Amino acid sequence: MRYFAHGSVVAVALLSASLAIGQYGPPGGPYRPEGVSALVERVHQDLNRGYDVWHLGHGERDRLNHAEKELREFDEHWRHGRFDKDKLDDAIGSIQRVLDKNHLTGPERDALWEDANQLRRMREAYDRHEIGRW
Repeated sequence: MRYFAHGSVVAVALLSASLAIGQYGPPGGPYRPEGVSALVERVHQDLNRGYDVWHLGHGERDRLNHAEKELREFDEHWRHGRFDKDKLDDAIGSIQRVLDKNHLTGPERDALWEDANQLRRMREAYDRHEIGRW
């Protein structure tokens, strides 16, 4: 009986570890909570640099501020194991609309474009069941 209890504890520990890897992807991968938090922070920094250069209307700034809020909420949910695809989709869409409708130029635009691509890759990894599934 003692061996059964010990074996059960080991099995539960292994199952928990494999679920965590399945949820966030492999250790050190880009979709671990710390990697996603770093990406969200990079989007924030890229937007701030862009605001200093771009001449955006109030509505466009509101759209990007909304995207940043959605990303921060997505990040918070992801750190607790919940992939909120609606918040992520909304943020990507908001960023993309600003990129599409404005004649933004320079390294600030390129950085924001790459941020949106990285967010899309995360969404695609979710769609392929590589992350966010128990």
